Amino acid sequence: MAKIVCIEDEPDIREDIVETLVLAGHTVVQAENGQIGLEVILREKPDLVISDITMPVMDGLGVVYKIRTEHEELADMPFVFLSALADRKDQINGRETGADEYLTKPVDFELLQAVVNSRLRQVERMRNQKDRQLLKMYGALTRAPVLEDMPNAQGPMDGARLNIISIASEDVDMTDIHQAIQSSGHALYCLNSGRKFLEHVETLAPDLLLVTFDSADIQAPMMVKMLRESGEHAFPIILLLPPSAADFPAMEKLPNFTLHMRIPVDVKALMQHIGGISRHLRDCADLLATG
Repeated sequence: MAKIVCIEDEPDIREDIVETLVLAGHTVVQAENGQIGLEVILREKPDLVISDITMPVMDGLGVVYKIRTEHEELADMPFVFLSALADRKDQINGRETGADEYLTKPVDFELLQAVVNSRLRQVERMRNQKDRQLLKMYGALTRAPVLEDMPNAQGPMDGARLNIISIASEDVDMTDIHQAIQSSGHALYCLNSGRKFLEHVETLAPDLLLVTFDSADIQAPMMVKMLRESGEHAFPIILLLPPSAADFPAMEKLPNFTLHMRIPVDVKALMQHIGGISRHLRDCADLLATG
Protein backbone atom coordinates (compact mmCIF):
# COMPACT_ATOMS: atom_id res chain seq x y z
CA MET A 1 0.00 0.00 0.00
CA ALA A 2 0.93 3.68 -0.13
CA LYS A 3 2.63 6.19 2.14
CA ILE A 4 0.37 9.21 2.67
CA VAL A 5 0.95 12.52 4.46
CA CYS A 6 -2.13 14.05 6.13
CA ILE A 7 -1.89 17.78 6.97
CA GLU A 8 -4.82 18.96 9.10
CA ASP A 9 -4.86 21.39 12.04
CA GLU A 10 -8.08 20.04 13.59
CA PRO A 11 -7.05 16.97 15.66
CA ASP A 12 -10.41 15.17 15.54
CA ILE A 13 -10.69 15.42 11.75
CA ARG A 14 -7.04 14.44 11.32
CA GLU A 15 -7.46 11.37 13.53
CA ASP A 16 -10.56 10.26 11.60
CA ILE A 17 -8.77 10.61 8.27
CA VAL A 18 -5.71 8.77 9.53
CA GLU A 19 -7.82 5.94 10.98
CA THR A 20 -9.71 5.54 7.70
CA LEU A 21 -6.52 5.36 5.65
CA VAL A 22 -4.69 3.06 8.06
CA LEU A 23 -7.64 0.64 8.05
CA ALA A 24 -7.35 0.64 4.24
CA GLY A 25 -3.75 -0.55 4.62
CA HIS A 26 -1.85 2.70 4.04
CA THR A 27 1.00 4.16 6.09
CA VAL A 28 0.08 7.67 7.22
CA VAL A 29 2.35 10.43 8.55
CA GLN A 30 0.58 13.34 10.28
CA ALA A 31 1.26 17.08 10.42
CA GLU A 32 -0.71 19.78 12.24
CA ASN A 33 0.12 22.74 10.00
CA GLY A 34 1.47 23.52 6.55
CA GLN A 35 5.05 24.29 7.59
CA ILE A 36 5.44 20.98 9.42
CA GLY A 37 3.60 19.27 6.57
CA LEU A 38 6.08 20.63 4.02
CA GLU A 39 9.00 19.37 6.10
CA VAL A 40 7.38 15.95 6.42
CA ILE A 41 6.72 15.75 2.67
CA LEU A 42 10.33 16.56 1.81
CA ARG A 43 11.57 14.02 4.35
CA GLU A 44 9.15 11.16 3.67
CA LYS A 45 8.55 11.68 -0.09
CA PRO A 46 5.05 10.19 0.13
CA ASP A 47 2.94 8.70 -2.64
CA LEU A 48 0.10 11.18 -1.94
CA VAL A 49 -0.71 14.20 0.25
CA ILE A 50 -4.07 15.10 1.81
CA SER A 51 -4.13 18.65 3.15
CA ASP A 52 -6.49 21.16 4.66
CA ILE A 53 -6.36 24.65 3.12
CA THR A 54 -6.91 27.06 6.01
CA MET A 55 -4.17 26.37 8.60
CA PRO A 56 -1.78 28.36 10.81
CA VAL A 57 1.88 29.07 9.95
CA MET A 58 1.48 27.96 6.30
CA ASP A 59 -1.78 27.17 4.54
CA GLY A 60 -2.41 24.34 2.08
CA LEU A 61 -2.05 26.59 -0.95
CA GLY A 62 1.41 27.58 0.24
CA VAL A 63 2.44 23.96 0.68
CA VAL A 64 1.36 22.83 -2.78
CA TYR A 65 2.88 25.94 -4.38
CA LYS A 66 6.25 25.19 -2.75
CA ILE A 67 6.10 21.57 -3.86
CA ARG A 68 5.08 22.31 -7.45
CA THR A 69 7.56 25.17 -8.02
CA GLU A 70 10.64 24.14 -6.02
CA HIS A 71 10.73 20.33 -6.00
CA GLU A 72 10.50 18.82 -9.48
CA GLU A 73 11.31 15.36 -8.12
CA LEU A 74 7.85 15.35 -6.49
CA ALA A 75 5.98 16.50 -9.60
CA ASP A 76 3.99 13.25 -9.90
CA MET A 77 2.83 13.28 -6.28
CA PRO A 78 -0.98 13.77 -6.08
CA PHE A 79 -2.21 16.53 -3.80
CA VAL A 80 -5.77 16.39 -2.42
CA PHE A 81 -7.28 19.45 -0.72
CA LEU A 82 -9.83 19.22 2.10
CA SER A 83 -11.65 22.40 3.00
CA ALA A 84 -14.84 23.84 4.42
CA LEU A 85 -14.67 26.40 1.60
CA ALA A 86 -17.29 25.24 -0.90
CA ASP A 87 -17.25 28.29 -3.14
CA ARG A 88 -16.50 27.53 -6.80
CA LYS A 89 -13.80 30.24 -6.92
CA ASP A 90 -11.99 28.61 -4.01
CA GLN A 91 -12.04 25.28 -5.79
CA ILE A 92 -10.72 26.82 -9.01
CA ASN A 93 -7.98 28.60 -7.06
CA GLY A 94 -6.95 25.34 -5.42
CA ARG A 95 -6.75 23.49 -8.72
CA GLU A 96 -4.85 26.30 -10.44
CA THR A 97 -2.31 26.30 -7.62
CA GLY A 98 -1.52 22.67 -8.34
CA ALA A 99 -3.96 20.47 -6.40
CA ASP A 100 -5.19 17.34 -8.17
CA GLU A 101 -8.46 17.00 -6.26
CA TYR A 102 -10.68 19.15 -4.05
CA LEU A 103 -13.04 17.68 -1.44
CA THR A 104 -15.22 19.73 0.90
CA LYS A 105 -15.88 19.21 4.59
CA PRO A 106 -17.52 17.45 6.32
CA VAL A 107 -15.41 14.65 4.87
CA ASP A 108 -17.21 11.92 2.93
CA PHE A 109 -14.84 9.09 3.90
CA GLU A 110 -16.17 6.72 1.24
CA LEU A 111 -15.48 9.31 -1.44
CA LEU A 112 -12.11 10.13 0.13
CA GLN A 113 -11.04 6.50 -0.20
CA ALA A 114 -12.21 6.45 -3.82
CA VAL A 115 -10.20 9.60 -4.60
CA VAL A 116 -7.10 8.24 -2.88
CA ASN A 117 -7.34 4.91 -4.73
CA SER A 118 -7.92 6.61 -8.08
CA ARG A 119 -5.03 9.06 -7.70
CA LEU A 120 -2.64 6.31 -6.59
CA ARG A 121 -3.59 4.23 -9.62
CA GLN A 122 -2.91 7.18 -11.91
CA VAL A 123 0.55 7.62 -10.38
CA GLU A 124 1.23 3.90 -10.82
CA ARG A 125 0.27 4.14 -14.50
CA MET A 126 2.48 7.19 -15.02
CA ARG A 127 5.43 5.47 -13.37
CA ASN A 128 4.90 2.30 -15.39
CA GLN A 129 4.79 4.34 -18.60
CA LYS A 130 7.99 6.14 -17.64
CA ASP A 131 9.64 2.79 -16.89
CA ARG A 132 8.61 1.49 -20.32
CA GLN A 133 9.94 4.62 -22.04
CA LEU A 134 13.27 4.42 -20.18
CA LEU A 135 13.57 0.73 -20.97
CA LYS A 136 12.97 1.35 -24.67
CA MET A 137 15.43 4.25 -24.69
CA TYR A 138 18.03 2.01 -23.06
CA GLY A 139 17.38 -0.68 -25.67
CA ALA A 140 17.73 1.82 -28.52
CA LEU A 141 21.02 3.16 -27.17
CA THR A 142 22.59 -0.18 -26.28
CA ARG A 143 20.92 -2.38 -28.92
CA ALA A 144 19.97 -4.67 -26.04
CA PRO A 145 16.70 -6.67 -26.20
CA VAL A 146 13.73 -4.91 -24.63
CA LEU A 147 11.01 -6.59 -22.55
CA GLU A 148 7.70 -5.29 -23.91
CA ASP A 149 5.64 -6.54 -20.94
CA MET A 150 6.61 -5.07 -17.59
CA PRO A 151 6.07 -7.40 -14.61
CA ASN A 152 2.88 -6.53 -12.71
CA ALA A 153 3.10 -5.79 -9.02
CA GLN A 154 0.14 -8.11 -8.41
CA GLY A 155 1.70 -11.03 -10.28
CA PRO A 156 1.64 -12.10 -13.93
CA MET A 157 -1.34 -10.87 -15.92
CA ASP A 158 -2.29 -11.57 -19.53
CA GLY A 159 -3.24 -7.98 -20.29
CA ALA A 160 -3.49 -4.55 -18.70
CA ARG A 161 -4.46 -4.05 -15.07
CA LEU A 162 -7.98 -2.64 -15.21
CA ASN A 163 -9.61 -0.10 -12.94
CA ILE A 164 -13.04 -1.72 -12.46
CA ILE A 165 -15.99 0.05 -10.82
CA SER A 166 -18.79 -2.15 -9.50
CA ILE A 167 -22.20 -0.58 -8.81
CA ALA A 168 -24.68 -2.98 -7.23
CA SER A 169 -27.84 -2.80 -5.18
CA GLU A 170 -27.47 -4.14 -1.65
CA ASP A 171 -29.72 -7.14 -2.30
CA VAL A 172 -27.34 -8.60 -4.92
CA ASP A 173 -24.53 -10.83 -3.63
CA MET A 174 -21.41 -9.82 -5.58
CA THR A 175 -18.94 -11.67 -3.35
CA ASP A 176 -17.82 -14.31 -5.87
CA ILE A 177 -17.54 -11.77 -8.68
CA HIS A 178 -15.52 -9.32 -6.60
CA GLN A 179 -13.20 -12.04 -5.29
CA ALA A 180 -12.53 -13.25 -8.84
CA ILE A 181 -11.75 -9.72 -10.04
CA GLN A 182 -9.39 -9.02 -7.16
CA SER A 183 -7.71 -12.43 -7.47
CA SER A 184 -6.96 -11.66 -11.11
CA GLY A 185 -4.97 -8.57 -10.05
CA HIS A 186 -7.36 -5.85 -11.24
CA ALA A 187 -8.18 -2.77 -9.16
CA LEU A 188 -11.76 -2.83 -7.86
CA TYR A 189 -13.89 -0.14 -6.23
CA CYS A 190 -17.48 -0.83 -5.12
CA LEU A 191 -20.42 1.60 -4.89
CA ASN A 192 -24.16 1.22 -4.41
CA SER A 193 -25.05 4.70 -5.69
CA GLY A 194 -25.35 5.36 -9.41
CA ARG A 195 -25.65 9.10 -8.89
CA LYS A 196 -22.45 9.25 -6.84
CA PHE A 197 -20.70 7.45 -9.68
CA LEU A 198 -21.98 9.99 -12.21
CA GLU A 199 -20.81 12.86 -10.01
CA HIS A 200 -17.29 11.48 -9.64
CA VAL A 201 -16.72 9.48 -12.83
CA GLU A 202 -13.69 11.62 -13.76
CA THR A 203 -12.06 10.95 -10.40
CA LEU A 204 -12.85 7.23 -10.43
CA ALA A 205 -11.40 6.91 -13.97
CA PRO A 206 -12.89 3.49 -14.83
CA ASP A 207 -11.61 1.15 -17.51
CA LEU A 208 -14.71 -1.03 -17.05
CA LEU A 209 -18.07 -0.52 -15.36
CA LEU A 210 -19.92 -3.49 -13.88
CA VAL A 211 -23.48 -2.52 -12.90
CA THR A 212 -26.64 -4.26 -11.69
CA PHE A 213 -29.98 -3.16 -13.11
CA ASP A 214 -30.85 -1.33 -9.86
CA SER A 215 -28.55 0.75 -7.68
CA ALA A 216 -29.50 2.47 -4.44
CA ASP A 217 -30.86 5.52 -6.21
CA ILE A 218 -31.10 5.11 -10.00
CA GLN A 219 -31.63 2.31 -12.50
CA ALA A 220 -28.74 1.34 -14.74
CA PRO A 221 -30.36 2.22 -18.12
CA MET A 222 -31.01 5.81 -17.00
CA MET A 223 -27.58 6.16 -15.38
CA VAL A 224 -25.76 4.89 -18.47
CA LYS A 225 -27.92 7.01 -20.79
CA MET A 226 -26.89 10.10 -18.82
CA LEU A 227 -23.26 8.95 -18.94
CA ARG A 228 -23.24 8.31 -22.69
CA GLU A 229 -25.00 11.61 -23.45
CA SER A 230 -21.96 13.43 -22.08
CA GLY A 231 -20.08 11.99 -25.06
CA GLU A 232 -16.79 11.73 -23.14
CA HIS A 233 -16.85 8.22 -21.67
CA ALA A 234 -16.37 5.23 -23.96
CA PHE A 235 -15.31 2.51 -21.51
CA PRO A 236 -17.10 -0.88 -21.65
CA ILE A 237 -20.20 -1.40 -19.48
CA ILE A 238 -21.47 -4.82 -18.42
CA LEU A 239 -25.08 -4.97 -17.19
CA LEU A 240 -26.11 -7.62 -14.66
CA LEU A 241 -29.81 -8.41 -14.98
CA PRO A 242 -31.93 -9.85 -12.15
CA PRO A 243 -33.30 -13.40 -12.60
CA SER A 244 -36.83 -12.00 -12.85
CA ALA A 245 -36.05 -9.75 -15.83
CA ALA A 246 -38.07 -10.87 -18.86
CA ASP A 247 -36.36 -11.71 -22.13
CA PHE A 248 -37.18 -9.57 -25.15
CA PRO A 249 -36.14 -9.74 -28.83
CA ALA A 250 -33.61 -6.92 -28.68
CA MET A 251 -31.94 -8.04 -25.44
CA GLU A 252 -28.74 -9.00 -27.25
CA LYS A 253 -28.43 -5.41 -28.48
CA LEU A 254 -29.27 -3.42 -25.36
CA PRO A 255 -28.45 0.24 -26.11
CA ASN A 256 -25.49 1.78 -24.28
CA PHE A 257 -24.27 -1.55 -22.83
CA THR A 258 -21.32 -3.58 -24.10
CA LEU A 259 -22.68 -6.82 -22.70
CA HIS A 260 -25.43 -8.13 -20.43
CA MET A 261 -25.38 -11.17 -18.15
CA ARG A 262 -28.09 -12.64 -15.96
CA ILE A 263 -27.73 -13.11 -12.20
CA PRO A 264 -26.52 -15.54 -10.87
CA VAL A 265 -23.56 -14.75 -13.06
CA ASP A 266 -21.30 -17.37 -14.61
CA VAL A 267 -18.15 -15.98 -12.99
CA LYS A 268 -15.81 -17.89 -15.30
CA ALA A 269 -17.55 -16.49 -18.40
CA LEU A 270 -17.49 -12.99 -16.90
CA MET A 271 -13.76 -13.21 -16.23
CA GLN A 272 -13.19 -14.34 -19.81
CA HIS A 273 -14.91 -11.15 -21.02
CA ILE A 274 -12.87 -9.05 -18.58
CA GLY A 275 -9.70 -10.77 -19.77
CA GLY A 276 -10.54 -9.85 -23.36
CA ILE A 277 -11.02 -6.19 -22.37
CA SER A 278 -7.74 -6.30 -20.44
CA ARG A 279 -5.78 -7.67 -23.41
CA HIS A 280 -7.37 -5.14 -25.76
CA LEU A 281 -6.35 -2.26 -23.47
CA ARG A 282 -2.81 -3.63 -23.25
CA ASP A 283 -2.59 -3.92 -27.05
CA CYS A 284 -3.83 -0.34 -27.46
CA ALA A 285 -1.28 0.93 -24.94
CA ASP A 286 1.53 -0.94 -26.70
CA LEU A 287 0.42 0.48 -30.05
CA LEU A 288 0.47 4.04 -28.70
CA ALA A 289 3.84 3.47 -27.04
CA THR A 290 5.42 2.30 -30.29
CA GLY A 291 3.64 4.79 -32.55
